[in-house]
Amino acid sequence: MKQFINIKLDNNADDKSIRSFELELLEGADDLNTIVNTQGYVPVKGDMIYLLPGVNIPRVKLKDLALNLGIRVVRDPAKANIIFAGRNSIAKITSSRWAYKINSTCALERIKELCNDDFYIQNLETAIASTGETDIFGDYNDIYNILAKGSRNDYTSSYIYTIDPEYSEMYNTVKSKIIYSEAELLNNINGDDSTIIDYDVYKQLKSMFQSSDDDNHILAMEIMANSHYEKSILYLLMLIADFNNIISNTHTKNHVNFKSMLGYFNWIPRQVCHQDSEDIIKIVDGKGLLTLDMIQVLYKEYANDIHRNIAYDEVFEIKEITITQEYLDKLNLTSLNLINPEELEVTDPVDEIVVDEMVTDELIEAALTNINRNELKSELIAIEEELSQEQGTPGEELNNNQIEETNGDDFEWF
Repeated sequence: MKQFINIKLDNNADDKSIRSFELELLEGADDLNTIVNTQGYVPVKGDMIYLLPGVNIPRVKLKDLALNLGIRVVRDPAKANIIFAGRNSIAKITSSRWAYKINSTCALERIKELCNDDFYIQNLETAIASTGETDIFGDYNDIYNILAKGSRNDYTSSYIYTIDPEYSEMYNTVKSKIIYSEAELLNNINGDDSTIIDYDVYKQLKSMFQSSDDDNHILAMEIMANSHYEKSILYLLMLIADFNNIISNTHTKNHVNFKSMLGYFNWIPRQVCHQDSEDIIKIVDGKGLLTLDMIQVLYKEYANDIHRNIAYDEVFEIKEITITQEYLDKLNLTSLNLINPEELEVTDPVDEIVVDEMVTDELIEAALTNINRNELKSELIAIEEELSQEQGTPGEELNNNQIEETNGDDFEWF
């Protein structure tokens, strides 16, 4: 088990001398959440279970469960083979405080400089060697002003968690056993004959929450608390998402039955808050219960929210952008995916025009020849008009002579 070395220098200690100090070994706590099995508990007849402080399970329901499954709940953790921890268990058996710390090697060197009593120095050396701790904790004045010599680079601060003395023996006993989340037991707490919240029941409960009558809110929460959690998981989360404000303002959220239902999701009452479709899917998937039908239901109920936040969604994504049927028809298309245009389908495909390279060359040559002839004709007409003006000869007569002359030379004008 982790131990913290806490040092308290005498009141007269300063940065020039330390006459004495006290050492205290504090029993540190590992975070139970890091050693808890969140899934996998299957009740076995003869199981001896122990509930850590902070587990919220109605004792009446637990008694019925024990009788039905052939398990026993024991008060002595040493007799148990299965331990259940709640969301708040670690807070129930530990204390936390803000403490300042300095590297143990630096602290020892500094104390050797300021303290002349070998007794205290040997005590510190023994504490460091026995615990293997690399840090010494204490208050701000002892750590910063004296041991760190006012250097901010030589000290840090953080919360430390220590086991309360009354739970020390229990903690040492249970930490080596198999520890499950209370959600695994809560999954069995309401039997198969309990209410299953399907879509129709969800609609009814939704109407009750939308009512202005507080009694309807309390009744809806009681139905939720007594439902089959695993088989109702989707709609339980949707109701919490839709009506978290009402639930948070209803005093029965602290009732043991409703707290048990929240415990199935590893929540406590003050953590009831809005969940979007992405959050719901991740929670359900985390319990290994996600189905395609659930995703379709969520999309149906929250489509507008999904579309509005699609850029930030880690579950839903857009795979296709298309155009309306009106324009598909105008373009003779059955479908059009603008994100993946290679998937385009054409209902009336246009025949490909195969262009022969030789034909292309001939067409180009003919076009150039035509352009040259037109240019030549324009130039000759301009010259003809100019000569007519200089010689005073009618343009028509000159034009006829030129035509005859050129015809005699077999020159082709056009």
